Amino acid sequence: MQFTVTINQVKALEWGLNSQQALLFAFVYGCPSWTKPIKTDDGIFFALSKAKIIEELPLLTDKPDTAYRMLKALEEAGLIELSSTSNITLFRLTEKAIEWNQKLDGSEKYPTPPKNGGQKKIRSTSEKNPIKVGEKSESGSEKSPTNQDTNHQGTNQDTSQDLQGSPDKPARNLVLVVDRTDAPRVEIPADMPGPKDQSCKTFKVWANYAMAYRKRYSTWPVWNAKVGGQLGQLVDRLGADVAHHVAAHFLKTSDAAVLRKCHSLNELLANAESYHTQWVTGQRINGTTARQMERTEANVSAAEQAAQMVLAKRKAGERNEYI
Repeated sequence: MQFTVTINQVKALEWGLNSQQALLFAFVYGCPSWTKPIKTDDGIFFALSKAKIIEELPLLTDKPDTAYRMLKALEEAGLIELSSTSNITLFRLTEKAIEWNQKLDGSEKYPTPPKNGGQKKIRSTSEKNPIKVGEKSESGSEKSPTNQDTNHQGTNQDTSQDLQGSPDKPARNLVLVVDRTDAPRVEIPADMPGPKDQSCKTFKVWANYAMAYRKRYSTWPVWNAKVGGQLGQLVDRLGADVAHHVAAHFLKTSDAAVLRKCHSLNELLANAESYHTQWVTGQRINGTTARQMERTEANVSAAEQAAQMVLAKRKAGERNEYI
């Protein structure tokens, strides 16, 4: 949790920010000094997950969706630019945002991070001319400068949500198991939306659902924040070891109600345990099979009642015989 957040009330009022938006922007303004820079086609952005905002600003909100809406409000105010990967939010400050940290004379109270993503030029005492072991650094300087109002010293906002094919990590050929453990492995197409990191909680269940969906409908399902949340709930309810099997099995369902909704995740999540049972037993229950089972159960029940009536009459006759 960040202990100190400095708010420029003058600028907040000038820009029309409410107290929550001002609190969030004060935090976001200092993020480039410690968060991870990511190079995109549009330039350098910085990774900032909604979970990180909740963790560092508990007074602000405890809901990821609320945190993202506040970021969008800052973007609409012209203070930040937002971008994203398949699984994490990216941002960078605008020219207007720099005024937040300026004195009346136009100078900066605290130097802002350089626009090249925080990469500084090599000093005369860097790798080209290394200092001797044990030699003290320059007076008043730090080897790893950090923001003085935050507890993120040395952090890189560790996350498994890295860009596929980023400079730090080369792209990988991703594979998954579809539906059953003995099924063949297939290569995931590069155009599949959603998470690409296999260590991501929802990666496997999404990949199975998406591949089975495309096989049935010849198109990819929509990926968005709501879908990610639903899949996370599915994993929590069924377990990481079976959720992806159930998701793929769900696409085999031919019930009319499910077909009308194109196998929506709303249906899968609403009846997750039922579809888990169908996967375990190898059954696919639709309206027709349900009615057949109902008729069969009714016939069995009627037969049992008839047998009980015959038995009761027989016993009554036996009692009368010996009176």
